[in-house]
Amino acid sequence: MACLVGAMLYVAFLYLRQATASIASGDPLRIIVSVDSSLQGTLETATTAATLVPTASFTQAASQTPTSVLSPTSLPTVQQPELLAKPRGKIVFTCTPEKFNQLCLMNADGSDQERLTNRQVNDYYPSLSPDGRSVVFVSNQTGQFEIYIFDIQLREELSITEGAGNLTAPEISPDDLWIVYASRRDGDSSIWLMRRDGSLPHPLTDSQWNEIDPTWSPDGAHITFAAVRGGFVELFVMNADGSDIQQATHDVQGIGGRSSWSTDGRRLVFYAGPRGDRDIYVVEVATGQTTRLTFGGNNTGPGFSPDGAWIVFSSSRDGDHEIYIMRADGSEVTQLTDNTYDDWQPRWGP
Repeated sequence: MACLVGAMLYVAFLYLRQATASIASGDPLRIIVSVDSSLQGTLETATTAATLVPTASFTQAASQTPTSVLSPTSLPTVQQPELLAKPRGKIVFTCTPEKFNQLCLMNADGSDQERLTNRQVNDYYPSLSPDGRSVVFVSNQTGQFEIYIFDIQLREELSITEGAGNLTAPEISPDDLWIVYASRRDGDSSIWLMRRDGSLPHPLTDSQWNEIDPTWSPDGAHITFAAVRGGFVELFVMNADGSDIQQATHDVQGIGGRSSWSTDGRRLVFYAGPRGDRDIYVVEVATGQTTRLTFGGNNTGPGFSPDGAWIVFSSSRDGDHEIYIMRADGSEVTQLTDNTYDDWQPRWGP
């Protein structure tokens, strides 16, 4: 019997030594574990010696049930490797080299700045299409501000509306089929929707609340806008068909209107504060929690980058309006334009 026990102990010793050698060499080691739900989310890193098994491959006894489940809004934000890269894509913005507003374009790092329009009319409120090939904007070349689409490669523009009234802030939907915009045809501004070719225009909101600056959620299911409801401006979120309007901000003084969704659809970036001294904020849509990202400089017109890692905005901290970018947490502020005239209303695209 003693010999048998000794043999079993020796085999166990060999197994442990082999497992230790496997870990030391970096070979994958599959571990079956059961984690108490109270510790869920606390494991952030692993030793370099072992390779983690995806959580989907962890097994659990059939009799065990989790005591709690984290909701999507309470999950920690995981910064993916691509979010750590340099800014990518294009930024379109309004530039005012003389007395007229024009459309300008540049790379997300500020390189290759160019003017897309150069004429004796005002072109502004530009926004890039989902594929980055065209710009939707408004222009008063007919006497009223109408909506146009400019093909960046062909350098051609197409009139989308005609005689529709004073229109602002057009933006193409993520599926490239619709354009949301603000219209003052009935007096105060309201949010409207039409096909990308200008057909089927129809209102989504009631103009009595003076709604402005609509923007699409990343999945195209919702539209955010600013409106004067309850005495001062707040941000609101509604379904893309105009139903189920919900208030997104609460008691933030001096909201300017222009906003943008984060890539994950959880946050909105916007600007607020006294006129001439605005700052950039983000609000968690689910909870209403608001965080201030800038402190001074009169910062306006913010927008998230397509990957959600950066925010573009304009600021007059150097005397006139220039375009800046910063990390989504407000760090690493970088100036992109440095002109003797105003650069403003930036919008980021692919």
